[in-house]
Amino acid sequence: MSGGIPAPRLTLIYQKNTKYTISEKESMAYNTSVFVYTQRQIVVLLTGFSPRSYMPQYAKPLTLHKGVDNQIQFQFLDQQQKPVNITGKSIVCRIINSTGGAVLLQKALTLQLPATGIAALELGPADIDGFDAQKCYYSLEIPVGDFDFPVFVDQNAGARGDLNIVNSILPSFIPSMPVSIPTGQAFPNNNANGNSDSNLIYYTSVITTNDTSILTIQAEYSDYYGNIAIEGSTIVDGDWYPIFADTYEEVTDTKGYVVEGFHPYIRMQFESNAGIVTNILAR
Repeated sequence: MSGGIPAPRLTLIYQKNTKYTISEKESMAYNTSVFVYTQRQIVVLLTGFSPRSYMPQYAKPLTLHKGVDNQIQFQFLDQQQKPVNITGKSIVCRIINSTGGAVLLQKALTLQLPATGIAALELGPADIDGFDAQKCYYSLEIPVGDFDFPVFVDQNAGARGDLNIVNSILPSFIPSMPVSIPTGQAFPNNNANGNSDSNLIYYTSVITTNDTSILTIQAEYSDYYGNIAIEGSTIVDGDWYPIFADTYEEVTDTKGYVVEGFHPYIRMQFESNAGIVTNILAR
């Protein structure tokens, strides 16, 4: 089309950097590059009698995508950075929640190239469908003789690596949850000194974010006069720090807020001398 929008062209880049280009029109085309590769993490077994103590510098975060098949490869090396023969080994991978208090999933790795130390965690959509998107951990256990040994993922002999379960391929609908304002607090509309110069402070109940990086909040205000703040904390009952603040003057409206970042617990603070806050929703 003369003078129109350039035709899109999709470039697929595989592990060996071979490019395959699909184009509706070669002239006036632009590129969008996407990548097809297998996640692979080097892990170390402390086997043998070598005085060397090779360890990878860090364990990069791994990712599981909900709604599709997932494969994560692990390459097993020894202290001399040589592949470990894992033929016949039953290597267990565990996915652990963010607090370390529960095993979400446990599955044996598939031995793909056992002579060269390569095995994979293979999961279908149903394996993680029941889990919320969240930050969690993984660990590996391998039998060696009569013992079950941990597998190390970083230079500090850490046996637990970071793992993210995400909704990036097929996002699921997340319903909004009501957020209450607990009773027993001082409210402007219940105070004989309401509409005075003295502000009263009250809070919502605590919102647990389940380690999601984005939280949206909606609140309805009626004749509200005062300040509002959104606070975060790493514990449920203290150490609150400010995330967002604003001031309203006689507002009757529905306001929305987007909180970005990892804040395990969030609440709203209201400091006002007039007005009502109702119908607070979060998701």
